[in-house]
Amino acid sequence: LVALSGARLFPSFGEPFDIKNSKIRGQLSEGMICAEDEVGLGDSHAGIMVLDPGAIPGTPAAEYFKVVRDVIFEIGLTPNRIDAASHAGVARDLAAVINTRNAYEKNFPHRAVHFSMPDVNAFAVDQKSVLLDISIEDYSACGRYSSVCLTDVKINESPDWLKNYLTAVGVKPINNIVDITNFVMLETGQPLHAFDARKVDGKIVVKKLPKETPFTTLDGTERKLNGEELMICNNREPMCMAGIFGGLHSGITSATTSIVLESAWFQPSGIRKAAKFHGLKTESSFRFERGTDPNGTLYALKRAALMIKEVAGGKISSELYDIYPSVVEPQKIKINFDK
Repeated sequence: LVALSGARLFPSFGEPFDIKNSKIRGQLSEGMICAEDEVGLGDSHAGIMVLDPGAIPGTPAAEYFKVVRDVIFEIGLTPNRIDAASHAGVARDLAAVINTRNAYEKNFPHRAVHFSMPDVNAFAVDQKSVLLDISIEDYSACGRYSSVCLTDVKINESPDWLKNYLTAVGVKPINNIVDITNFVMLETGQPLHAFDARKVDGKIVVKKLPKETPFTTLDGTERKLNGEELMICNNREPMCMAGIFGGLHSGITSATTSIVLESAWFQPSGIRKAAKFHGLKTESSFRFERGTDPNGTLYALKRAALMIKEVAGGKISSELYDIYPSVVEPQKIKINFDK
């Protein structure tokens, strides 16, 4: 991949820079042969990118790499508007504004709109070959826990359309399962987590563990718990710091063939305190500590499961588990129309 004189590069590191004619060891240089990180295609600086032998010289790089042009809207959020930290939340808000103005402004230029979400009615259990035993020891910290198991999935790189969507909003693609959980979180505002089903081993316990219990997070760091963190555990050990960060030994790997999907509601203050104590700020904790919708867990779970079947194959191989002891009813607000 060659950047000719006059090109401006936007690398994965540092600031953009321009390519200019220059002399190197007495020879005229009219461009630069690029490494992956020099053009923002990844983080590798191992050396010059070697393209497929079938690549045709002179082909624009954007065409060869199937770069998609898109429009990105950046919005500023105050802490009380976490409902708008998702594409659906913004769309819902826009629909309300447009329809309200349509009702009261004669010359408002936009027609009435209808807010809707992708249909998940196709969700169905293929087989009940997996049984999960799920228990919650602290319902004040975890008011709802929804889960389902998928088997015979194939862990691969995500398709280009999925990687493009994530990259556009600053999320690094990892693999098809993790990428789908991130996509659905960004779409709905509901964080999800995927466990390797072999590590779950049929048992999920949501509880707090004793102070000084060691827990190694996905980044390879061993952390000592303070005893107040809510943890997702199996029969033997913690697997995830609830709503914040997954564990090193229970995550999705290239050898994973079955997964357990989690979609839950966690008490905001508990997530905020644990994230602050451990210095962990994640996309998931950002949403949980400001308050997610407890009535949105099942939709996000079904949406993710259907996308996984589409992208990674597999079967929905357990019933849809949903522990929700105290249902949160929609808020009702009385309004005086005269005022």
